[in-house]
Amino acid sequence: MPNSTSSESFYQIIADLDANVFEAYNACNLSEFKDNFVDDLEFYHDESGLICSRQTMLDALSLMLCGEDKVRTRRALIKDSLQVYPIDNFGAIQVGEHQYFKSCNGQPEQLVEVAKFTHIWRNDDTGWKITRVMSYDHQPVGNNI
Repeated sequence: MPNSTSSESFYQIIADLDANVFEAYNACNLSEFKDNFVDDLEFYHDESGLICSRQTMLDALSLMLCGEDKVRTRRALIKDSLQVYPIDNFGAIQVGEHQYFKSCNGQPEQLVEVAKFTHIWRNDDTGWKITRVMSYDHQPVGNNI
């Protein structure tokens, strides 16, 4: 459990949640993806700015990720980068790095970007939900499609 002050089981809970969120993202399953976020989500992105609701985020993703233009994006966590820190009586902070791969018109995917992220998770009677997202330090890699 790299760089984490939480117990191994707590770390694994967040790692599993992350895997579920991005399995839905990678499959363009927006109905399952949305269930991982609160309605009043704040999403801070260093290149595209601030998104202030879950629905606005979903609308943007439906156009970019799952649109008709045959461009597909896949996110992969860099596993050794994952850090998890508990927030007493609230949830957790998740920090890490991830890679983004793109494929156009059915061609083999290529690694195009690496970025850092921070998620703030809330755990309440509705379950674990992401309340805040920070996505930053996006760096191009290889031959961008």
